[in-house]
Amino acid sequence: MKQYLTLIRPYGMLFLGFAPVFGAIANGEFSLLHLAILLVIGLLAHIFTFVQNDYYDVEIDRKSKYVSNRPFVTGSISQKTVIVIFLFSFILSLILAIVFFFTIYSFIALLLAFLCMTLYNKYSKRLFGMEYILSIGIFIYGIFGALTVSDTISTFALLISSVGFIHWLFSVGISANLKDVEFDSKVGVKTTPAVFGVHVSDEKLLIPPSFCLYAFFIKIIHILFISLTFFLGYTSILLYGLPIPGICFLILSILIFYLTFKILSIPIKKRDKMLIYVGYQEGFAFLLIPFALMSYLVENISIVATFFLILLLIFWPLFWFRVLFGKRMIPLE
Repeated sequence: MKQYLTLIRPYGMLFLGFAPVFGAIANGEFSLLHLAILLVIGLLAHIFTFVQNDYYDVEIDRKSKYVSNRPFVTGSISQKTVIVIFLFSFILSLILAIVFFFTIYSFIALLLAFLCMTLYNKYSKRLFGMEYILSIGIFIYGIFGALTVSDTISTFALLISSVGFIHWLFSVGISANLKDVEFDSKVGVKTTPAVFGVHVSDEKLLIPPSFCLYAFFIKIIHILFISLTFFLGYTSILLYGLPIPGICFLILSILIFYLTFKILSIPIKKRDKMLIYVGYQEGFAFLLIPFALMSYLVENISIVATFFLILLLIFWPLFWFRVLFGKRMIPLE
């Protein structure tokens, strides 16, 4: 069972799982049943994406000292089983979408999202900039959620879906590719850091200023887009007259910029610590959305549901890190 859990990476499931949920909420969906079904569809998309990624990258992963112990790479899980898992996730997603939310537009959006994820998985080690294709898929996934509510997509839903695009652009193009730049350079994989000139020399990670500017630019755009929910009046920095959402948003933003700096400045020999910074940065960046939406969620759903949502987003990854990696609390890959 632990091998299968390691394969599907449950600790990160909510990042993609909530993409259609937040898209639907921003387009006026407040039924907890419908949102729960969308969450299941999102979780299935996570399984599809990560298991399929292992399938396409298996030969490269075998050469890496960081991921060569993955269950598919070691043979603990067979190729046939891996194919069955990601195809089953895909088919079940379609069935749920057809049964509960079918419209032509939403169905096409769902298919396009899966297509983008597949293109990324197949070509990310061959073509430069494929994180943009994956991020487009995440954006479309949010739009899929919005289209399950109405064929008319609100500006709010477009904004929230765009946040998903930017979040994954940084997560994959900056964080994930930076930690693997030494290995990727050795096997000739042209990721975004490599194209910017990031490389390892004498066990030192050399990062050009242009790449740092690019990374901070993405993160500034990320926070700016979420803050627009306040400035455009979709949500409020106040909750019951207290600036709780605004203060939490500000604190998270400061922490995110600090962790971005740490990710870009830490030596490659401390890669394990870089992974910790990456994990915290990812978690805090994801929490920006529920805190920005806090007043909106409390007003339209309930304060109890909003409170439990935030607790879920905090403790879900911590629980699975503990289960799968023990006291180390982090996958060293």
